[in-house]
Amino acid sequence: MMPVFFLGLTFAISLAGFACIWAIPAARSPETLIGLPFWLVMVWGPSLAALIVSARNGQLSDLLARLIKVSSIPPEVWLLVVAPVLVLIILRPFAPDATSPLSVGMVIAVVGFNLILGPLGEELGWRGVLQEHLNQRFGWLEASLMVGGIWLVWHLPLWAIDSPHAQIALPLFAVHVMLYAIIIGAAYTISGGSILPAVMIHLTFNVAANLAIFAGYKEANAWFSMSIGPYVLLAIFACVFVYMRTGQSGLRWLPF
Repeated sequence: MMPVFFLGLTFAISLAGFACIWAIPAARSPETLIGLPFWLVMVWGPSLAALIVSARNGQLSDLLARLIKVSSIPPEVWLLVVAPVLVLIILRPFAPDATSPLSVGMVIAVVGFNLILGPLGEELGWRGVLQEHLNQRFGWLEASLMVGGIWLVWHLPLWAIDSPHAQIALPLFAVHVMLYAIIIGAAYTISGGSILPAVMIHLTFNVAANLAIFAGYKEANAWFSMSIGPYVLLAIFACVFVYMRTGQSGLRWLPF
């Protein structure tokens, strides 16, 4: 029953924010003072739902403690955290357009903006509640793919408006979301319930996509197309990391 209540609450909160964005043309971008509050409501749907569900079940302190838990995170997870930035550096020479100047202040702004309008608003819910629940009932990889599918559906309304996401071809975005779900799910599974790696990896995925513009990938589809290969390899490495730590494939129908 818990996932149903969590998902219902998540979509109710997020769709309420989206309805306001859809109804108010000036709110279509999160980079405006008019749009930002509504985008925060929409993006924070999963984490707000997680806080409500956890408080209702008497597990709020545990959820918040897992957000900052560091001691259980193995070294290979930190490799997954920095990997998207390394992918951007490796792919930079192959960019179709010229690079643009990038200041330290801009990098800080991109990181801060993406942290608030992304992983902090989502990962308490997607991994801290939903993945945690599904991992106990399915193989971790199956659970990650389930979370990825729900995560993708949750994003779909953004293609109904002239949003930044709508500039990305939906099939490309769908592939990326499923790869992200595998990588983040793997990191979560071997981190002893810590939500911190999920937040950090989600952040570096988003930051890499944003900084790709400065690296010469002016068109969003150029970056999302070019980075699929490296992210497939990263997902494979993530699966190997889980197997090395747990001996589990993450698929119930496999004998290991």
